[in-house]
Amino acid sequence: MRPEYFFGFMISFILGVGLESIFNFGPSLGVLCVFLSPLLFLLFQKGTGGVSRFLVSLLFLGCAVGIFRVDVSHLTQNENTLASFVGNTVTVQGIVTEEPDVRETYTNIVLKAQTVLYEKKEYVLDSPLPILVRVPAYPEFYYGDHVQFVGKVAVPENFAPSLVNREKVPSFDYKTYLAKDGIYYQMFFPKAELIAQGDGKSILERLFSIKRWLMENITSMVPEPESSLAGGITLGTKQSLGDDLLQKFRETGVAHIVVLSGYNIAVVAGIISRMMIFLHSTLRLGLSAVGVILFAMMVGGGATVVRATIMALIIILARVLGREGDALRALVLAGAIMIFMNPMILLFDVSFQLSFSATLALIIFVPVIEKYFLFIPSVIFREILVTTIATQIFVLPLILYHMGSVSLIGLVANIFILPVIPLAMLLVSLVALFAGIPFVGGALAFMAYGILAYVISAVLFFASVPFASLSGISFPPSALLSMYIIFSFLILRHFHKTQQEEKSAHEF
Repeated sequence: MRPEYFFGFMISFILGVGLESIFNFGPSLGVLCVFLSPLLFLLFQKGTGGVSRFLVSLLFLGCAVGIFRVDVSHLTQNENTLASFVGNTVTVQGIVTEEPDVRETYTNIVLKAQTVLYEKKEYVLDSPLPILVRVPAYPEFYYGDHVQFVGKVAVPENFAPSLVNREKVPSFDYKTYLAKDGIYYQMFFPKAELIAQGDGKSILERLFSIKRWLMENITSMVPEPESSLAGGITLGTKQSLGDDLLQKFRETGVAHIVVLSGYNIAVVAGIISRMMIFLHSTLRLGLSAVGVILFAMMVGGGATVVRATIMALIIILARVLGREGDALRALVLAGAIMIFMNPMILLFDVSFQLSFSATLALIIFVPVIEKYFLFIPSVIFREILVTTIATQIFVLPLILYHMGSVSLIGLVANIFILPVIPLAMLLVSLVALFAGIPFVGGALAFMAYGILAYVISAVLFFASVPFASLSGISFPPSALLSMYIIFSFLILRHFHKTQQEEKSAHEF
């Protein structure tokens, strides 16, 4: 498919999802777009409008698909299922369908409720209903556990503006944040009873079991808080670093390293591919794809991991078919697939927005600013500096809009910290695998601890710098839109100038 057709359809689909999510026009606008699309296509067939009219017809069609997808998602919402039980004490039975989110003093569990008992009457739900349940850190629950909770059903409430460590924290639409995952109800510290184990999907149970074993190896060899950081950058574990330390990661603009990044997906695909170098290329790429999928399932399907996984699979497929993987096409297609699966992530999943924007910056914004750093002789240092600056600038409007804060020291902190993260990931992975081997595990743990301790020390140092961050910044949607219009103009101008230079060189 020609690039303008591909990108036109995908972008118009995403635009349709965004417009319908904001304004809720209803299906009538989608029907209008569907009517206009073939009409313009017929005009193109008659040769009256050229390619531009065909492209416009695709734009209308893509917009219609986006609108209809949002409308369909609204029809499938079941937020009113437990409305009559809100505020009452009920007995809920169901299955833990996700890996529990373990924090310092509590654990969040997503329970797919199957039955509800209220006033001695049992209600069997037509389809399992997800409920976010907060329980004490102990006893522990795991994926696949069949659990009974007795407590009050509550509706999620949004967070009002507050002060945390003398820093103003903006309001947060927590209700919509949970709704994007189909969660409309909560229970806080109910009475819990384990009914049975092993009721989940066997493959996930085994993967999560392997993940727990790896994390236990890490914690047995590396002390806190370094072990929590190690688990976050390698396995996507959610053990808390502590509110104070996590806040310092935010203030220094390096909080993104605490969670799993798409880099891990690339590392896994590369390792599997190299291990299978003796096999036929198609089989090797197929095994790489399976390994990437299993790793993504094990570490949890967060927005960053899902996006990176889809991109990796698309590129692997392109290689199997004998075509070069186009990074920008893979990113746009990955984003469109994720939005099609869950339209609400476009506007209400900050993780998805930041992950997509940071990757987009690496692909299309780095070339815009790279020419200003050609004076740096070291290619490696120049690459680190340019990619860091590009991503920091490109995601800054989103950070200001959602968080109302900015790290003034973030660029410098990232330059000192990011280069050691790949080595830390490698050493931590080796510790997780070989912790039980005498001397070897200890030596690896010592080296891993040294790098992790350096990262935490650097964060503490940069956080101690006066005015390391600013908070309480008002950044309205109009400012967000204006900034990305400016970025788009700079990117398009650079692309046009590059095309002209290539054309001139070719003619010469």
